[in-house]
Amino acid sequence: MIAIIGGVKGIEFEYKGLMKKNNLKCKIYNKNCPDFEKKIKNCEACIMFTNTISHKLSVSCNKVCKKNNIKLIRVHSSSINKLKESIGEVYEYLND
Repeated sequence: MIAIIGGVKGIEFEYKGLMKKNNLKCKIYNKNCPDFEKKIKNCEACIMFTNTISHKLSVSCNKVCKKNNIKLIRVHSSSINKLKESIGEVYEYLND
């Protein structure tokens, strides 16, 4: 499973559709939620849209990814094209 941290709430369905099209399961977290760190610690990779999340959420995501050796891909823009590029990085990481 891939965790998508941040993004534009209005196009979440497009994020999910793109991930499904690429045979990847995803869970989207737009804001900090209870037990956030527990929820993402079993992910294979995290894609973090840095411009749409709080500093607190960014710090906790970084901490979990380092601790659990999870691939973290930081992307400034929340666009579909940037997500496509990030999916390419995820495939490279998973196939190594």
